[in-house]
Amino acid sequence: MLNDFRQVFLQEAHYKHSDQEMLHQAGALIRVKSEYAFTNAGFMFFAANPQRLLSWAFLRLLRFEANSDQEDERGLSTFEKKFTGPLIKQIRAVRVFFKETGFFKVYPRRNPEGGFIDEPEYPFIAVDEAIVNAVAHRDYAMSIPVECMSYKDALLVRNAGRVQQRDHDLPEQFSLDNTKLDSSPRNPKLIEWLKLMKDEQGLAFVRALREGTERMRREMASLSLPAPVYRISNAQTTVTLFNRATEREAVFHSQYGEQPTEFANLYPLILENAGSTLDAGTRPDDVQRELTRSLKDSLEAKGWYIDGFKFGRITAHRRGRSITLPAGVDGVVRFYHSYSFQIRHYLGRNYLCIDYGLEVKSVQNLQALLKHLYVSDVIGKVATVNWKGWQSGKILAADEEWTRVYLFDYKQEVRIDSDKVIPRLPKSSIELLLSKQRVKFDFNQAIKQHSLAAERNAARTRFEKTQAVADELAQTIFPLVFSGLRTILRTTPTPLLHYSDNPKALKVNSLREPSVEFGNNQANADIREGITKYGSYGSKEKVIEIVPLCTPELRDGMAALIERLKAGKYKYRGSERTFHTRFTYNSVITTSSLNTTLSECERLLKEHREWIGDEQLSRLFLIHVPEHGYALDDESSPYYSIKRFLLERGVPCQMVDTPTIRDPDWKDLNLALNIVAKCGVTPWVLPDAIPDADFFIGLSYTKNVRRGPERLMGYANVFSKFGKWVFYSGNTNTFSYEERTKYFQTLVRQTLERLTLTETPNIYFHYSEKFSRDDRAAILEAARSVRPQGTYSFVWINTHHNVRLYDSRVETDGSLSRGSFVITSPNQLYLSTTGYNPYRKALGTPQMLELNVWVDRPEGFSPAPPDLRSIAVQILSLTKLNWASTDSLCGEPITTKYAGDIAYLTSAFLRQESTFRLHEVLEQTPWFI
Repeated sequence: MLNDFRQVFLQEAHYKHSDQEMLHQAGALIRVKSEYAFTNAGFMFFAANPQRLLSWAFLRLLRFEANSDQEDERGLSTFEKKFTGPLIKQIRAVRVFFKETGFFKVYPRRNPEGGFIDEPEYPFIAVDEAIVNAVAHRDYAMSIPVECMSYKDALLVRNAGRVQQRDHDLPEQFSLDNTKLDSSPRNPKLIEWLKLMKDEQGLAFVRALREGTERMRREMASLSLPAPVYRISNAQTTVTLFNRATEREAVFHSQYGEQPTEFANLYPLILENAGSTLDAGTRPDDVQRELTRSLKDSLEAKGWYIDGFKFGRITAHRRGRSITLPAGVDGVVRFYHSYSFQIRHYLGRNYLCIDYGLEVKSVQNLQALLKHLYVSDVIGKVATVNWKGWQSGKILAADEEWTRVYLFDYKQEVRIDSDKVIPRLPKSSIELLLSKQRVKFDFNQAIKQHSLAAERNAARTRFEKTQAVADELAQTIFPLVFSGLRTILRTTPTPLLHYSDNPKALKVNSLREPSVEFGNNQANADIREGITKYGSYGSKEKVIEIVPLCTPELRDGMAALIERLKAGKYKYRGSERTFHTRFTYNSVITTSSLNTTLSECERLLKEHREWIGDEQLSRLFLIHVPEHGYALDDESSPYYSIKRFLLERGVPCQMVDTPTIRDPDWKDLNLALNIVAKCGVTPWVLPDAIPDADFFIGLSYTKNVRRGPERLMGYANVFSKFGKWVFYSGNTNTFSYEERTKYFQTLVRQTLERLTLTETPNIYFHYSEKFSRDDRAAILEAARSVRPQGTYSFVWINTHHNVRLYDSRVETDGSLSRGSFVITSPNQLYLSTTGYNPYRKALGTPQMLELNVWVDRPEGFSPAPPDLRSIAVQILSLTKLNWASTDSLCGEPITTKYAGDIAYLTSAFLRQESTFRLHEVLEQTPWFI
């Protein structure tokens, strides 16, 4: 803030002022002998923690479940939050909070062009003016904070002190409809500084009171709301904004006559009591389990083959209905249209969730397969076994004659002829079989085609298939009867409503697309446009020496690529103008082959020991790695060997393939981005702090299943409330799955101890693999050992579900728009991050993120459900911070996205050796992108 003030206060100064000189000239400091001391106004405006001495100089936000005329009988507040710090920080924080959380309601209004427009409960500008005026004009001699109180029908903003006028007095109550204000400032220095300071849009925080209050009146009128009402006394001023909530809800009800266009692949289940044997206190989970078993048994009896039954989800296809494939292919593999079925319980109602998929099955028996595969390729694989009928089991031992199998349903081992065992092979093994048996077939393209992954507007096709199966099940499978309950399937998919007073209805909400901040404090929602137009966020200039390695035939191409990264082409303006970074290199180092590149890296670091662990991150190895010759997950490939060697020695590295060297068009910007990010440059951040958050910690672990007993390595990625990468923290030793709780405790404790935290921080833990209740309790214990008064939120970001959300409007691709979310319980919501949007035309059907939230507040705080709208804002914002690409969005938040990138690398490293130790200097940068 001091730097911002310096820019506006000294913009015409001809010599450099120290901070003390500048604040003295501004009137924030007074000279006491040879020392400086704050004035009261200066202390409140510029001190980092003015509440240390002026404990009442904060803003207090409260919510009451009563009307404003019941203030004396309103009861206890249902929500309370304090905004502290210097005055500018308070104003900025409350602005972000109101913009990004669900504190205020949103009223949908029908759009004449179709669909709905979200209308805010109060105009943001009117609320903001009321609060800024209260902060600027309050009487700070009175020990009462500014209070902002939300009631069912109104918002009250109250400050100590009577509003002062220049040449007349005011009645005790008046409306801005018939009274104009002309203020006499109580705190002239505060007003002067607030007028100097600019907000995110470049506007002064405070204008003349007449101008601000007139704007409040206009903004309220734009929503057909009454003008603000003032009540004043000698001790305080109260501004009231009325929301006309009852009338607006009634108008919406009268307009909401058409069928909504947004819906889910959830089909209502009606349970009729026909002499039920279930107890009255039977839990919904028990009903779901009974109903799922009944559905599975009925499907098997009616000609469906059960491909999988795990975690309550049934995957099945119709027997004998394989997809027609070219001649010769069906002797190796067959494709089936499959569907997943799961009983879901949301807001007191049961649903059958149905989704389309593709089942790819190898069809050769084990005796035939072992002519082309090794025994080690099939050990541990799930198989279909012909033993007293077809059974499912796991292969324990095998040869071409006999196979030993563990049968899941019978829970026993059996020895059986190998020609009666059909292993379930991974796609890579099936592709290898097709190649060895000389079957010409584009296997991966066929999978994309039949799974709808390569189809635009695939959401519409997917729903047509889903609806056809729902209609079929209603006629052939339902009604189901179990424990005396008769269950009927409704074939109309569940609508998503923009407004409903039915507590069991699923409602859809929408968020604005987040912007990110680039150079010169410029923000843009389109990342590629923003980075090329404004340049990177950090203004500090950097020089990076590139150490290029390639084979002799690519020497000229590598040199040309580096020059391209420096100078740019088309919209990319080069590294200096885009990233404030100058690339240099001495010469292109050539190696006789890729296999000798590692030896050359070893030689270079032996000759230049100062390159190892360079804290300035002023050097990066740019290494050519051919795109052919090794499997992507082959840990013995030079790609992984070279990368591991350099990362463990603290040297950033970037691999580049042949097509990029030969033709860098449209690849140069992303390549330069990867290089500078790995060397410590911050490309972009969020323009505003994410509300109610200090740090986000992505927790995950990598499995090693190829080198003896399964071992794991845990790690954490830490991001600030502006979405800026802070550091990577990982256990140096691997551990068994059974020991994970102890190791995550240690990891979390060590991570929090490295952070600069207040006494009451808000920390969010993100993870994509579900943690047990015991895991969460252990992590919480570790966190509270560092900051006992912290608020700790756990967010499980689940993509392994079959819920789809659709929109039938013709202007969409059939998917629910990005930024839309549906709350399905007090602790769960579904958020669309890759749905219909202006930035990317999706192939396939976008998948929602299922967000499950648990919040643990410090002792003494009453338990309250999480603010799910705020969680949705956080996650959507964090999808904009992928420094690996200039794409405007990614499908998951960067906390778990980066965890996946780390897992991809470290799993290969752990297959090479039992440990991987990243050099500590690289912990401050995203070394893995």
